Amino acid sequence: MTDLIKVTIDGREAMVPKGTLITEAAKQVGVEIPVFCYHEKMHPVGACRMCLVEIEKVPRLQTACTTPVTDGMVVRTNTPTVDKARKGVLEFLLCNHPLDCPVCDKGGECPLQDTTFKYGADRSRFVEEKRHFVKPIRLSPLVVLDRERCIMCTRCVRFVKEVAGDESLTLLERGACSEVGVAPGRVFDSPFSGNTIEICPVGALTSAKFRFRARAWELKKTPSLCAQCSVGCNVSVESRDGVVHRLMSRENTDVDDGWLCDRGRFAYDFVNSPDRVTLPMVRKGGKLVPVSWQEAVGSVIRRLGQIGRTAGGERLGGIISPTATNEELYLFQKLFRTQLQSNSVDHGLHGDYTLPETGIDAPSGSIAGLESAKVILVAGANVYQDQPVLALRLRKAATKKGARVVVIGSQDTPVAKLGSPWLRVTDGAEPAVLNGILRLLLTELLPADVARERLGDLYDTVNRYVSEYPPERVRELSGIPETTLRELAHLLAETPRTAILFPRPSAGAPAGLQEACARLSMAVGALKEPGAGLFPLGLASNSQGALDMGVSPRLLPGQRKPVSATLDALEGLWGSRPPETTGLSGLRMIDAAAAGQLSALYLIGVDPLAGADAGRVREALSKVEFLVVQDSFLTETAQIAHVVLPSATFAEKDGTFTNLERRVQRLRAAVPLPGPFSSDWETLVAIANGLGAGWSYRSVSEVFDEIALAAPIYTGISYANLRSEGSRCQYLAAEQPAEPSRPRERKLWYRPRESQSES
Repeated sequence: MTDLIKVTIDGREAMVPKGTLITEAAKQVGVEIPVFCYHEKMHPVGACRMCLVEIEKVPRLQTACTTPVTDGMVVRTNTPTVDKARKGVLEFLLCNHPLDCPVCDKGGECPLQDTTFKYGADRSRFVEEKRHFVKPIRLSPLVVLDRERCIMCTRCVRFVKEVAGDESLTLLERGACSEVGVAPGRVFDSPFSGNTIEICPVGALTSAKFRFRARAWELKKTPSLCAQCSVGCNVSVESRDGVVHRLMSRENTDVDDGWLCDRGRFAYDFVNSPDRVTLPMVRKGGKLVPVSWQEAVGSVIRRLGQIGRTAGGERLGGIISPTATNEELYLFQKLFRTQLQSNSVDHGLHGDYTLPETGIDAPSGSIAGLESAKVILVAGANVYQDQPVLALRLRKAATKKGARVVVIGSQDTPVAKLGSPWLRVTDGAEPAVLNGILRLLLTELLPADVARERLGDLYDTVNRYVSEYPPERVRELSGIPETTLRELAHLLAETPRTAILFPRPSAGAPAGLQEACARLSMAVGALKEPGAGLFPLGLASNSQGALDMGVSPRLLPGQRKPVSATLDALEGLWGSRPPETTGLSGLRMIDAAAAGQLSALYLIGVDPLAGADAGRVREALSKVEFLVVQDSFLTETAQIAHVVLPSATFAEKDGTFTNLERRVQRLRAAVPLPGPFSSDWETLVAIANGLGAGWSYRSVSEVFDEIALAAPIYTGISYANLRSEGSRCQYLAAEQPAEPSRPRERKLWYRPRESQSES
């Protein structure tokens, strides 16, 4: 238990952990101490001197952001001496700062402006002409700098170095000539550059996209989610007159730690695009022509019903994007299973899919929990590219918490440079390395009774399988020498608190990687350790939700298999029994279409012609009797469809996403739909009811509450009670954290990368 010490600030007492800075202790008792350079997620430097306070028995004023409290400390933040010092600091900061608040993007949300109003003097003794620079300087395509506004707090430079791990920004020149700039020979291409704009306490760094577009007080701020990847970062969608002008971070510490990547911050132009599909279209005389929403939906109802009656559900298929909300995904598969009697639903062009041996395809641990992991094993995943803010969490775990981040893969990424040598393997050989490690664990390092207990009924099967991966074969397949393989096996044998991250098969993982990671996590006991576990990583914003909603030809809602008990339960809930036959995966739907065995295909948010082998796919789709595309843009696939329905973007819809740690969070509509059409979930309800469903949903809230009944892993989560931080749904394996393992002295570790080429 952390020792607490007593501190008194402006007469208010608090018990805080030893080492707490005065600024943080003051927050606990509701006392404001103004700061500019200080940021709670970066190392304090005491550069701006704005946080000066009096400490009893200390002769001079001290900076609260660099001074830790001591037991019995008495601090005063509002004395005449402190007040005079603050006025002096502000006077110096403003002596060259331009008073251009009416045209500064930071006006209305500027800490310098607000702090001056609250603590500054009403006049300045400096009458000399202020400095003038050529402005602005474009540090990158996204970030511009007005040098005369900079107060040298160094927040931006420290963020880039400490948090992002990129030293592209630096301080140029010295003394009074110092200025922020791009380091010589570098470019400011960090994927997290937009965070420097948001943490800048003045208007020195601004967004090239937002600059002079709107005033802060004019913007409507809607709490929502980033839809660019599976991390689920929280954002504020800021709009005016139905136009999205910017996305800002909305801290959910457990998910994003307060940061956004540039893709999540700046990718919103498509919402405002004039190329959006705003009217439904139906093919008439060989051409797509705009029609009313009622006519287009009626055409879909008529043709799907006709094909279902004459050809049967096995000739109907549907593919929906994993960027759809849980409610849309759920209604989509329910439409196919209850009204069209088809299990041919998928959330992308995937191959055949089976659940891993853990019994559920979902992360067993949490994003924040990664900070307490002892070892983080990244196998075949490019986290820096695919889940950027998660990469910041891994960096924090390595640099601040001492975790060993081990990367096994063929790609050189920044994550591979987090202090531990990168284990470079032949492309696609990651499963062989993991199977080789597992073989060493089972045959040499783990007691047989421990291994049997952890693997259960799988023990004999796994033992036989990994026997085919002795060290010499692993080296032949991957290039990893036996010494390195053994060192890693020893490390994992001693460290149950291991997190294993890997891409899902749908995210391009090599064959067998998911099984190898699942078995290894079970063998080392990671599923029951705090700060550890298994982390399958999807690419899209709701990849996890798509699986949980049962948008799969082999799985029903809750990732349940179509056994009698599950079918009975869903029949009781839906009033219609789902078909028992296995449906077609996304890829098999294309194969069936090419063979003339698929009569109708309904696509929402997916464009098969944008991928590889477009010629073959185009030929296959040309044989589909009825093709429906529901999308925000007239994609290549939409251009050959029989009916095109408009679709909402993330900024125009309500609903929920489930992120990569099984956290259910709310998405909120920030701007209205750009045309006379209904939201996607309402379109699905209209089609189902036209086919005789009799659905009576009045809101996405009612759809979600049914999800909680249809998918047991969502039991206990209510749409109305989803708090701002969201709620994590259940994991079917034992999730109660075990007692933390006692640290052991570890001597074995990796040899330098060059040694991997040795015999």
